[in-house]
Amino acid sequence: MGFFSTLLSKKEKPLKLSIQKNCTCPPVTILYGTKTGNAQLIAQQTHKYYHQCGIESECYNMDKYDVGRLPSEHKVLIVISTDGEGELPPNARKFYNLLQHDEMPLLANLEYAICALGDSSYDNFCGAGKLIDTQLQKLNAQAIINRVDCDLDFKKSALQWIQNSYDTIVGIKKESKKVNDAQIELPDFITTTLKKRKQLSKAKLEQGVFHLELDNTNNHVDYAAGDCIEIIPSNPQKLVNQIIETLNLDKSQELVSNKHSLEYSLLHQFEITKLTRPVIRRYIKINTSSELTALHNNKEQLRNYINNADVLDLIIDYPCKMDADEFVSILQPIHSRYYSIASGYKSKPRQIDLTVKTIRFQQKEREYEGAGSTYVNEGLEQDAKINYRLVSNPSFHLPEDTSTPVIFIGVGTGIAPYRAFLQDLEAQEIKNKAWLIWGDKHQASDFLYEDELIDFYKNETLAFINTAFSRDQETKEYVQHRLSDYKDRLLEWLDNGAVIYLCGHNKMGDQVKETLVNIYMSEKGMSEQQAKAHLRQQRDNQIIREDLY
Repeated sequence: MGFFSTLLSKKEKPLKLSIQKNCTCPPVTILYGTKTGNAQLIAQQTHKYYHQCGIESECYNMDKYDVGRLPSEHKVLIVISTDGEGELPPNARKFYNLLQHDEMPLLANLEYAICALGDSSYDNFCGAGKLIDTQLQKLNAQAIINRVDCDLDFKKSALQWIQNSYDTIVGIKKESKKVNDAQIELPDFITTTLKKRKQLSKAKLEQGVFHLELDNTNNHVDYAAGDCIEIIPSNPQKLVNQIIETLNLDKSQELVSNKHSLEYSLLHQFEITKLTRPVIRRYIKINTSSELTALHNNKEQLRNYINNADVLDLIIDYPCKMDADEFVSILQPIHSRYYSIASGYKSKPRQIDLTVKTIRFQQKEREYEGAGSTYVNEGLEQDAKINYRLVSNPSFHLPEDTSTPVIFIGVGTGIAPYRAFLQDLEAQEIKNKAWLIWGDKHQASDFLYEDELIDFYKNETLAFINTAFSRDQETKEYVQHRLSDYKDRLLEWLDNGAVIYLCGHNKMGDQVKETLVNIYMSEKGMSEQQAKAHLRQQRDNQIIREDLY
């Protein structure tokens, strides 16, 4: 029992709730839970606006807020993003768990408003905001205004939420002096140069994995390993041509809505490689097909269709006569793509590296391409200009205590942040504190950064490397199998205070977490309920850190 007694005493103390009675709070407290920074941006702009309007407010990251203050609060505004399929972002989990604490009193004097951020392509759209809204209602708190659920193009909805919450709190009548309407000022994009691009994988070029190097000499962007960058891509020219041809429209026609040609707008302004529920809802207003309505009303069929179709599929499967402006009115603005930084700032401050797999596959007798990956891997020439924004990801940084052991688990391009971590560990001469468990399909063609990883092992930056190439043997093997193979080492490292990192697709993350639960059950005699509770506690305490997609 030494492993769990040590771990529970040092790392996994049960959540304690210390209620602050008669706490002095400002008229408005603003809280945010975020992963990519959008919720933080909205919360800070809300804070700024209230101050401009002469109303005192305070703004907190949920992870830094003392939940014991809530019974003394009067008005709380919450901006919360959703992580993956309905989960809370890492910095909001402790807040939510304390809301559910047995000692949390009713909050009958609390009024609140929630701005939830999400992606409508997921079933549990804005699930984190819904969770907190439901729990606050259970505690008898009263909503100032109805929760607002924002999609990827959140700016308009978030602005309306800021304005409506303010108007309701002050009784609609603003102060006698003129106050400007609320604004959300997004950070500017930075322009840099693509210095280098080379193919890492030995697979076919159509689905190759590429290493890219962006110049950071002049911009001096101070990033950290674990952060990512946001890029707005251009859509594949082939897909644009197919859509215009299918609709029998003129590519050079100037749109009334934005004064650009239809071709330019589809290339650079609208999302066409992905489908979302709002696009289908808007299309139904133009196309009254009973089949399309039936699809929209069947949740399971709609999910499957959205996951396996793009805008071209929609207009082919459910044809409708439209002019150019009608067509673009159903579309959403083109979405940003996020890429983990694959270089360590401590070792390479003058460049930003990326690891990007080209998304291209055959389905339904046609070829599909990813907008972001084909843009950066094929659409940009060397020395081309590229615009990006840094997206901080503090919940996925290395531990502040450099003596903490770290276990990196991932697949495919999930190697990117681990390469950055290892470069920084090497720059600090930290030895034998890192263990890499990583996998892909074939060792011969898909062993990304193979020579570099072997060098990290030889110079003892990596204590261990364990790989899982799933297609190199008759029975498929994955990274979770390596956890089972080395479960004694895993438990020993956790006993010594190790932090586990997960990077890659959600399915991999779920399988690794399921394997951890099974190990806790088999090796420590825990029941399934106890093991799952222990895993949740590890995630809440950031012993397990995730960057899954």
